[in-house]
Amino acid sequence: MGADASLVYDEADNLPEESKIMRSPTLNKFSKDRFQSRFPDAPQVGTLYDLLEYTKSIAPDLPFYGHRVYANGAWQNEFKSLNRVEFCGIRDAIGSYLIKNCPGINRNIGILSYNRMEWVEVQHACYAYGYIPVPIYDTFGWQNMLYIINFAHLTHVFIISTKVEQLLQNITDDCVLTDLIVIDAEDKPFDFSKYENHRINFHKFSECVEFPDRYPCRPPQPDTPAFIMFTSGTTGNPKGCVVTHENMISAAATAGYWVYNFSQNDSMLSYLPLAHIFEACMHAVGMKVLGYMGFYSGSLSRITEEFQIFKPTAIIGVTRVFERIQEGILSKVHAKGKFAEFVFKKAMSLKMFSINHLRCKHIPLIDSIFNPIKEATGGRVKFIVGGGSAMGGELQNFIRIALGCDVIQGYGLTETTGPCIAQTYTDYLTGNVGVPCACAECKLRSVSDMRYLVENGEGELLVRGPGVIKSYYNNEEETKSNFEDDWFKTGDIFKVTKTGQLSVIGRRKEIIKLSQGEYVSIQKLTSIYSTVPGVVQIYIHGGLTSRYLTAVVVTDIKCTTTEKEFVDLFNQKAIEYKLNGFEKIKGVYITHEEFSTSNGLLTPSMKLRRKCIEDRYIHELEKVESSIVQ
Repeated sequence: MGADASLVYDEADNLPEESKIMRSPTLNKFSKDRFQSRFPDAPQVGTLYDLLEYTKSIAPDLPFYGHRVYANGAWQNEFKSLNRVEFCGIRDAIGSYLIKNCPGINRNIGILSYNRMEWVEVQHACYAYGYIPVPIYDTFGWQNMLYIINFAHLTHVFIISTKVEQLLQNITDDCVLTDLIVIDAEDKPFDFSKYENHRINFHKFSECVEFPDRYPCRPPQPDTPAFIMFTSGTTGNPKGCVVTHENMISAAATAGYWVYNFSQNDSMLSYLPLAHIFEACMHAVGMKVLGYMGFYSGSLSRITEEFQIFKPTAIIGVTRVFERIQEGILSKVHAKGKFAEFVFKKAMSLKMFSINHLRCKHIPLIDSIFNPIKEATGGRVKFIVGGGSAMGGELQNFIRIALGCDVIQGYGLTETTGPCIAQTYTDYLTGNVGVPCACAECKLRSVSDMRYLVENGEGELLVRGPGVIKSYYNNEEETKSNFEDDWFKTGDIFKVTKTGQLSVIGRRKEIIKLSQGEYVSIQKLTSIYSTVPGVVQIYIHGGLTSRYLTAVVVTDIKCTTTEKEFVDLFNQKAIEYKLNGFEKIKGVYITHEEFSTSNGLLTPSMKLRRKCIEDRYIHELEKVESSIVQ
């Protein structure tokens, strides 16, 4: 483990009930300032508009953004790209269209779509011409989506055709929306005549792209909002995080440390929602350090196929994505028979020993066993970043070995503009999310009533720095509640590991107290129990009225494991990880219905909506607990 993989502490005295301030061990490599807020080799870049103009001057003709070709009623095995000059031409047409048809400065513009080329074209038009994009998750739920449209006063929304009818069915007469620009009307049949008499005005996206006039750009300042990103949340109305250009450039410049060995020959396929800060931040990083970014075709059922066609060198994903990759690999290995399983497990074990003890990542003979697996993602992947929620050590090592690439994970929130803590290349340890990024300082504060104390290296994480937002949109109450001076209170409980990294214990709201007075971290247990074979997803239940932990286990319909067998498997896993007795799952309810955004049991950022799942399965869980015999 390298010197830049462990925490560095500020020399200033800490306040009572708080740790010393923790800083980035990599900061001195890039800046003599307290924080890194700009790209070291491009300090003149202060906004996302500047970033595009800068990279255009360096690589005007190289592929920039691309999308999969759809022709003759089928998806083709090729991607069509735009270079930066072509992209900026479209950006300027859209921006000029907005000035003509949506006059004003710093007006909010809605985007309701899955990731597409048109999304970033609109986004950059807003940056260049004085508008503020407001992304809307297409799986947010219509109540929340309409709340955002009205709360952010979105009179103009760029929308995909498949969402139009649903929007019109849910819209109310007092909605502020006046204009819809259908961004895929040229790709798919869309009957505009059907809406000629509707109170909302409908427009083709081609009207924007082909707009003949050109108005001068109105470039933003670093403190100008880059976008208002609404957090998905698990309860209540979404909160709008006002993310500035300074926030984005600071976060992207810091994250660039991860990808120091990338060049214009490298690429990334965009499939995580751009309405999520993690993907938005990675796009900013990609603009600077990657040559080419492509968009998936809108369906995760085609993602493996598109990895093979696009051949990315970087993959950005959340834990659930990597769990699915692991499940798919193990399923295929199992189908080949016991000998294949034996060889695979032995190769995994040898490679893990090599990485942990010899610091050797490449062993040609062993690597050849995993080569067919690597081809499933295009065969060129050399770097993976995991975020959204903590990735268990077992899963991180599995992906690292099976795909033969560096796998790091980090921690961040919309309020911190993505990653504020991250692992480094020199850190091969798992069970942690790394150290503060160079754009952030962190400290822990004791949560005495839950017995998380700084003297034990535990407490709630607070973050400050140029990547941290200043406020929520038109929400002074939440701003005052969550921000203290220049510190943001994350609501997450962390601990300092013995080797000097930060590890997530769990959300303060997701640390439950059992009837016997013991506290349990749901996040920690979920990462452990989800590795049991047959578990697709798991919701762990408990509380003040519960004597035991119970669980809803989502399995594949072909899975034959019974409730009792799952309890036994969970017990074995608890012994393996030396869990306390009160951390063991004593009862299980099995379902084949996945937790998803469509049934309201997952947030758009793939986190469990615990209250919704509890409401759905509370009667089943009560029956399970009442049947437990000790």
